[in-house]
Amino acid sequence: MIIARTASKLAQELDPIRHRGGARRCVSLVTTRGNFHDGHGAVMNAARTVSDIVIVAVVPRPDQNNGNVVTASEFSDIGFLEHHAVDVLYAPAEDALFPRGFDHMFYLRPPYACGDIDAGPHPLTQHLKIINAVQPEIMVWGEKNFIEYFRVRQLISDLDIRTQVQCVPTVRHADGVAVTSAVENMEPELRSQAPILYETLQNVAHAIRTGARNFGKIEKTARLALRGAEFEIDHFSILDESNLAPATDTTTTYRIVGSVKLGGIPVIDSLGLTL
Repeated sequence: MIIARTASKLAQELDPIRHRGGARRCVSLVTTRGNFHDGHGAVMNAARTVSDIVIVAVVPRPDQNNGNVVTASEFSDIGFLEHHAVDVLYAPAEDALFPRGFDHMFYLRPPYACGDIDAGPHPLTQHLKIINAVQPEIMVWGEKNFIEYFRVRQLISDLDIRTQVQCVPTVRHADGVAVTSAVENMEPELRSQAPILYETLQNVAHAIRTGARNFGKIEKTARLALRGAEFEIDHFSILDESNLAPATDTTTTYRIVGSVKLGGIPVIDSLGLTL
């Protein structure tokens, strides 16, 4: 497996294998924030089925002191990627991706801001730089973080980038909890409460499916239920999946999204519903 820490190194390593045999081979891109788990594995496996070359990129965050969560010395992460037949790991450090720092980079703001959902500019800017470095034919996403998937898909469409975008269903534990590194590291007492978020998403979907259309009231009830279970709520919204605007009486495809903290640990999940 090739490991690249800069865009120039990536281009140097990727170009020969991309054009091996004379024809341009299909490249897929999976973006993550590291801490790999089975949910990532499912996305990587899906990428393998639709492309010749699979690239996993790890997006650095401003709060990471080491610039990135994956290095060549972290053998468990490297082993995970090799197990899933990943061809290239692109793990740029923050100063390589943003040499003048985050605050001096141009900002891309999401085309849709939904109520209390964070509309921060950094993730889209990062994704655009990674897409530009990799130039993938296909991007493959996990469904759990649907908001970010939607925004990147919209960004690609708006800028006429020649990349297809596919979405893979969320991998869940037997109790319905989405597989995430945060959940995997929870203490048993907190882990026993984690299914309540998915149950709440399901309850909301059931209410809509059976005719409820007072979306503000449904959201308020869901938030009360979560607070009663000692969740801190970042946002909980019922959206029109076609544009991420708040759902209306004419909506037929819904995306119910929740971002909460449990014992201070962030947990994100979403559920789609089509009527």
